[in-house]
Amino acid sequence: MSMKALEWAMYDVPAEMVKGALLRILLLLADHADTQGRGAFPSQKRIVALTGYSRRTIQNGLHDLETAGLIRRGDQRITEHLGKYRPIVWDLTMKDFRGAKTTPLKQPPQGAQTTAPLNKLEGRNQGRKKTSLGAQSGAQHDCAQNLYKEEPYIEPRESNARARKQIPIPADWKPSEEHRALADRLGIDCDIEAGKFKDRALDTGATSADWDAKFRIWLMRGHELGYTTVKNQQSARKYTWASDEVKRVIGTDLEGTDDYMELACKVADLLNQGLDPDMLRRQLANVPGDAWVEQLFEQEAAA
Repeated sequence: MSMKALEWAMYDVPAEMVKGALLRILLLLADHADTQGRGAFPSQKRIVALTGYSRRTIQNGLHDLETAGLIRRGDQRITEHLGKYRPIVWDLTMKDFRGAKTTPLKQPPQGAQTTAPLNKLEGRNQGRKKTSLGAQSGAQHDCAQNLYKEEPYIEPRESNARARKQIPIPADWKPSEEHRALADRLGIDCDIEAGKFKDRALDTGATSADWDAKFRIWLMRGHELGYTTVKNQQSARKYTWASDEVKRVIGTDLEGTDDYMELACKVADLLNQGLDPDMLRRQLANVPGDAWVEQLFEQEAAA
């Protein structure tokens, strides 16, 4: 929330420019802006919920405020972490309309002003004269300005992408404990995905203000679309009949025979079940060629 932006919307914008719903929409944007009146990105759904107006009224109101020069489109990179459907980022123009204001209100008679709240206000502001109701409103406005001047400057939130520089992925970047917990919850192999994520960032030359947040989005988006590596996933067929390991187990004696393809496929199945190629080769070293199939079936049963 920015007191300066709210003060501008309430006091510096002429009333004839923000009639009806426009004022409430402008105040809501000012409430979401930073200290400079920039970076307000409430979604239309949120504006509808807070104001009670229809979506069409909100859309027309934003268009009218932009046409009147009260707001303009800001840095849209602020919402890049929100995914595909991102709200529009608005900046308040903070123009000085004080020169365009109408004449002040007529002052009421002197006898109509003495009230208890006014006396308290006079007690806080020593030396300030009793004035008409219109001058009293001006005094309250001055008080709001003084309060703002005493307000300390608040640093932009860390999540505000505009406040930080877009940098390439650091060479020593690695997933955090938070990433690993998220990956475990989603059933994803965090180390494999981190490697893919870093390689892609280096290959494309991408930059980001928050690489940790970008990797969290990578994990969640990949889980939704189903292209992440499942944790502890093993390939369905690591070896095939043409694998070098299969050839080493069978050797060259049987290569070219009618039974070679059947034997090679059987050996590949055993290796895919977890048998060590060297151990299997030693076990079959002294087995006659005509007994290979029976021996392989025994090995399969044992596996």
